[in-house]
Amino acid sequence: MNSANASSVLIIGGGVAGIGAALDLACCGHAVHLVEKEQILGGQVARLDKLYPTDHCAFCPLWTDIKKLRDNPLVTVHTSTEVKELKREGGRVHAAMVKKPPVIDEGLCVFCGRCAGVCTEAAIETPGEHVYPPTYLVREEICNRCEECVKACPTKAIDFQRREEKSELMFDDVIWASGFMEVDLSPLPEFGLGKHPDIMTAMEFEDWTGEAGVNRGAIIKKSNSIAPRNIAFIQCAGARDQRLLSYCSAVCCMHALKQAQWSIRRNPVIQCVVFYTDLRTVGRDYYDYSQREISGSRVRLIRGRPSHIYPLPGRDGIAIKFENTMTQKREIWKFDMVVLNGNIGSSLRKKDQEKHFSPVLSGEGFVNAASDDISRFSCGFSAAPADVAESVIQASSAAVRAILAKRKS
Repeated sequence: MNSANASSVLIIGGGVAGIGAALDLACCGHAVHLVEKEQILGGQVARLDKLYPTDHCAFCPLWTDIKKLRDNPLVTVHTSTEVKELKREGGRVHAAMVKKPPVIDEGLCVFCGRCAGVCTEAAIETPGEHVYPPTYLVREEICNRCEECVKACPTKAIDFQRREEKSELMFDDVIWASGFMEVDLSPLPEFGLGKHPDIMTAMEFEDWTGEAGVNRGAIIKKSNSIAPRNIAFIQCAGARDQRLLSYCSAVCCMHALKQAQWSIRRNPVIQCVVFYTDLRTVGRDYYDYSQREISGSRVRLIRGRPSHIYPLPGRDGIAIKFENTMTQKREIWKFDMVVLNGNIGSSLRKKDQEKHFSPVLSGEGFVNAASDDISRFSCGFSAAPADVAESVIQASSAAVRAILAKRKS
């Protein structure tokens, strides 16, 4: 790459879309600064157990790409960092960033675990078994600042006195790749979230049942640690609903089918029922995936949106009231666990709209690419609802468009 044509690009978001765009740009000879507000890279995909439709482990490709990213000399990674100001100056973008250094420096941490061993408050934990590079973090909200961990650390990686670090840099362009978040379902009380420990969102269920999670892949109830007899997966919980999210969240049908199939695979006795509005399996091999039989049984599909989900007295299960629109019958069924799918939106939806440097957003919180120079490149859930495969494709597209924009300038 001719240095005169090389650009420097700021990527906001360190999930699969941001990582993909950064790797593509760096492979073409362009300098990249990747900003991620959390201490670790990977975004929401780092929480996933498996990826559909291959059922491969989510962390394997993610770990490989993060290592490639950190080893690339053209990529500078800024974790625990937020962009505080963005503005165009003379055809370039001025960015002001603030890094809040973590208590444990991942560059010095050797993952020996001595800090966790001396912590009396259980405030030191790993962000995940498969995080790269491996490190520990301090949950400052429960830490009592005894600093016994500081004394125990053999590499002096722990320092409670670190201060915020400010930096200002210039870039040719910005790519928004800030991913998704689960949207609060409290405006929709009919779903019963928070009324019973076994009513949970899809990402909570993923954390609870993941092979690398707290239960090592076991499918058990939160209420009593006993295996459930049946699980209901509720689609469009908050999505396609003018009271919360008017759009289809795009990933939820396949995500529920994956979770249901893996629940049966791990415990063939469990019966899984998916309540859906429309079964949207848009992607290569997606429909075939939805029709698979696992352990001699298939996930039961019922077209209907439950009108009321409520705990039974004495926590004796969870009742779901619904109309089966295929039979036109109204029924009430009892389940041991309920998983709510659909309440996911752009992470730009709230907080960055309040900042003066925010990209121009649609009413649903997605970047409006045709609005101004700061908003013209986005990918993944910053642009529109998208699953992992689609987000990576969009990331490559955003990288190419950023390169072409530099050549035209």
